[in-house]
Amino acid sequence: MKKSAEIIHSNKMVKQEVKTHAGDAICKRCHAVYFHKRWHADHKLYAEFKVHHHAAEILCGECKMIEQKDGFGGEVVLKNIKAADKPEIIREIKNIGARAFRRDPEDQIIKIEDRGKTIRVTTTENQLALSIGKQIAASHKGGKLEIKLSKDDKLVRVVWVSK
Repeated sequence: MKKSAEIIHSNKMVKQEVKTHAGDAICKRCHAVYFHKRWHADHKLYAEFKVHHHAAEILCGECKMIEQKDGFGGEVVLKNIKAADKPEIIREIKNIGARAFRRDPEDQIIKIEDRGKTIRVTTTENQLALSIGKQIAASHKGGKLEIKLSKDDKLVRVVWVSK
């Protein structure tokens, strides 16, 4: 059965035919919608699927990993952070995470830990950790960025030390 749904792409509305089938699902934690063999981050689409399509409410793979505390894909450690800069850096991290989630719901921040002069961020995907580290280093000049990849390139540890 085909239904019409409005999807926002780059700040403009696009009408798209959405074919529903038994595999459609919605994540009850992050509100991502699974259809056409991938997850989509769109709250309007979530409401459409929840009300009209009666899609199964499940936890997506990333939300399951977060809920079960079952590992992570990347870690960012920001060291030697001045107290005055900390709120701005945490806001920046959240904004980078939100932007990544809108692009791909599998890119999520698991946890942001404030440990005095250190901030530790865990992510579901290694590419999100790399992006956070690089963007913080670019916006706060003068620090040292170190990227440590695991042998199989699945886990990454990004360390940035402020001067």
